[in-house]
Amino acid sequence: MFSIADCGLMLEPQLGMGLSEVLDWARYAEDRGYGFLRRSDHFLPTTASKTVDSAECWTSLGAVAAETRRIKFGPLVTPVGFRNPVLLAKMACTLGSFSEGRLELGLGAGWFKEEYEAYGLPFPGFKTRVKQFEEALKIIRPLTEGKRTDFDGTYFHAHTEPSPKLNKRMHLIIGGKNPAVLMAGGGFADEWNILNPIQEPFGKLREVFRKSAGERRVWISQMGSFFLGEDLGELRDHVQQYMKRFGVAGDVDSAIKRLLERGSFCGTVDEFVSIVNRRLEMELERFYFQLLVPEDKRNADLLSDTLKNKF
Repeated sequence: MFSIADCGLMLEPQLGMGLSEVLDWARYAEDRGYGFLRRSDHFLPTTASKTVDSAECWTSLGAVAAETRRIKFGPLVTPVGFRNPVLLAKMACTLGSFSEGRLELGLGAGWFKEEYEAYGLPFPGFKTRVKQFEEALKIIRPLTEGKRTDFDGTYFHAHTEPSPKLNKRMHLIIGGKNPAVLMAGGGFADEWNILNPIQEPFGKLREVFRKSAGERRVWISQMGSFFLGEDLGELRDHVQQYMKRFGVAGDVDSAIKRLLERGSFCGTVDEFVSIVNRRLEMELERFYFQLLVPEDKRNADLLSDTLKNKF
């Protein structure tokens, strides 16, 4: 039965969120009964401003592990091009062991060229990044299962035992909308996460992922923005705050229409419940709600209350 425990908050610190705010929201998510806390792994803001305070992903995850006791947490997602996969696996195993298995590892092929270049990291073409993604998974997957890895690929190499060795297989998430990414990663993943799915292309992608994953039990989840209101007036207020923060032009009703067209959770409480129920019918099982305007606490509180009382 679906509940708030099947949901999580998704933080975007690269848009402006220091470590203290990350921890505030981690405590909030745990106290409210969410099952998960996710956060992006970006070196630069993905909007025009490049000067905001932004807590580094894995450093902040260590702080989240120490600050919480129950909630599962992790990156959504870490690009494999940011860190050597053997090092990343060791980081994940260390934090997974420290948190008593609460870390869930999200991985992706990477897409934001500007941050790679700013940090002196190579950003090859898409086909190469997909191959690197697959090679990284061949190293990371066995290590996060407590197994030795011996692998020599075109881009990565590893001959090592897991350290520390986990007591159970780490939950591994892949993120992406491209069939090539799903084909490369589906066989390793326990979960596929997609940003704001639209029904028709999502159905085709779902079949690609299912085929790649085989007969194993795998989860499908959505990450996306949310805007709720007890009535249309309150909904407009929350969307206006979003428009102001991100410099979105036009009138608020047109913005609401665009958000819905893009697959966001946007509506009055009853409309939101209907959207979630439709996504459940699409075989989505978990939802990670993207906190784009963290200062709009009322929007988050209404989300939490709705998830607890309407399902």
